[in-house]
Amino acid sequence: MNLMNFVRKFGDPMKRSAWKTLGFVLMLPAVLLGILWITLTTKPTPALMPDEAILEAVLLEVDDLPWGPEAVDIEHPLVPNGIGKDIWYRLFRDRPWINISEGVYVYQTETAAKQGYESLLNEYAGFKLQGWEAMPQIVFLHHADEMRPFCAEGYFDGQHHFACEIVGRYGRVVIAVGGNIYDKRWLTAEQFREVLTRADQKANQSRKDQ
Repeated sequence: MNLMNFVRKFGDPMKRSAWKTLGFVLMLPAVLLGILWITLTTKPTPALMPDEAILEAVLLEVDDLPWGPEAVDIEHPLVPNGIGKDIWYRLFRDRPWINISEGVYVYQTETAAKQGYESLLNEYAGFKLQGWEAMPQIVFLHHADEMRPFCAEGYFDGQHHFACEIVGRYGRVVIAVGGNIYDKRWLTAEQFREVLTRADQKANQSRKDQ
């Protein structure tokens, strides 16, 4: 068979159909093997343990904030008898002091949570202003078993602010919500109170899963 006859036969519609069918049959096993390989080598997303699920459900999210952050920092601290996560939402990259932070800690027992709560209170004992009377603008009706605010007054680049941290315990869950509160911009007392209210709601809802 010369080259021209081969080309003519290969160009015949029936011949082209046969070649396509043969090509599909040969490719099918390779495609199936590829799918099988991907299935076997792809690790499934691990299911969250109950306390991990509680922690993630309690954490503040972007939708809970008065503004969309430009940077988010996350840490996983070592928590005796429990697990935890610290998160910072920052508004301006060049002004890192404009932020809202939250630490959520889920303990194995309520006794351990009480100890963790007291440990956090000791961390913020150096704040000069303590008690709700220090910042009456952020007072709200909470559902915590126990809660205490800490605030410090100061200035950043001439901008007056209060740096506040509120620590609360809800059964086995302890939260610490912080923010730098400015008089009329960036993060106001009213906005921070709304953040605290949302954090309180989420932490209180965790009781049903504890």
